[in-house]
Amino acid sequence: MEGIYPLVSEPAREGKMTQGTRLEKHQDGSASLARWTGTLGVVVPAVAIPIYPIWLVPATHTSGADIARWAANHHDRLVATQVLYTVGVGLWIVFGAALWTRLRSQLPAESPLPTGFSLGIIGMVTLILSGFTAFDLLLYRPRGAEISALLYDLTLGLLAMSGIPTAVALGCFAIAVYRYRVLRRSTAHIAAVAAAGHVLLMIAFIAPSGPLSLQGPLTVWAIPLLLFTWIGHTARTVRPLP
Repeated sequence: MEGIYPLVSEPAREGKMTQGTRLEKHQDGSASLARWTGTLGVVVPAVAIPIYPIWLVPATHTSGADIARWAANHHDRLVATQVLYTVGVGLWIVFGAALWTRLRSQLPAESPLPTGFSLGIIGMVTLILSGFTAFDLLLYRPRGAEISALLYDLTLGLLAMSGIPTAVALGCFAIAVYRYRVLRRSTAHIAAVAAAGHVLLMIAFIAPSGPLSLQGPLTVWAIPLLLFTWIGHTARTVRPLP
């Protein structure tokens, strides 16, 4: 009987080793994918800044006629920035999927945090791309004053609403890192600050003016900059598991 057991257990042992090797390669690939897509997801949109700085977009209460003239006068530059921003958000999808893989593999199977993170990323990207679509329609052809104002407000409104799923994703990520140490704690610190900031974007729908109004500087670029900071920093810290 003793001679039989090694013959029976050896294939099983080899199967476990093969499965473990595949898992390690999969995790290494996910880490590399997160690093590259996260880094490019920050660099590509950053290229748009010198083309047309986002802080120069029309402020709250700009008339529809002025928005229409602005879109026409800067049409080509705005189209170029939209292409870069859209590519960047597309990279965020892959970055989020790679991070979700890391969370799912490192957290307990019953933990809701990986699912919460992934659903938050999906909701965030969906609303951001919807906002981009509204802005693309503004640029697609010359518009009247009323339609220009509507499309511009819709763009910023959808982008502001993306703050809620963004906060969910970042909050789940921060809790996962604090509790299970799946990545450096610094990534959780930035995620927590960014999550709190993105909740504040809801003020944009009730603030008639000021930095947190619909087209205010905090809403348009300052708070979103926290998300870029988290993506860039997290991408640099993701490493294959030992």
